[in-house]
Amino acid sequence: MKKMIAMMITAAFFGLASQSALADGNVDAAKLFSSKCKMCHSIDKKKTGPAVRNMSTDAEVLKTAFTTNRVKMMKGVNKKLSEADVDALVVFIQSNQ
Repeated sequence: MKKMIAMMITAAFFGLASQSALADGNVDAAKLFSSKCKMCHSIDKKKTGPAVRNMSTDAEVLKTAFTTNRVKMMKGVNKKLSEADVDALVVFIQSNQ
């Protein structure tokens, strides 16, 4: 029983840590998502862009969306986000799917 409780506490801790997605210790992905992405994306419903829950879970696909001009509506995003920002947002998106 004690092992089960310890495992649940550990899982909850890691779940909460991934929610804030402090990838390099400096990037608050939830805040970054709110300021840069929320106007077009929601966690669970489609807005101008797809809902986070409907996005790819593949980190490379997500990074490509941020770092190239492949996504027509997101042109220029790659100039506004650092590599650490992109990494933190990828973790944030994956943890909210």
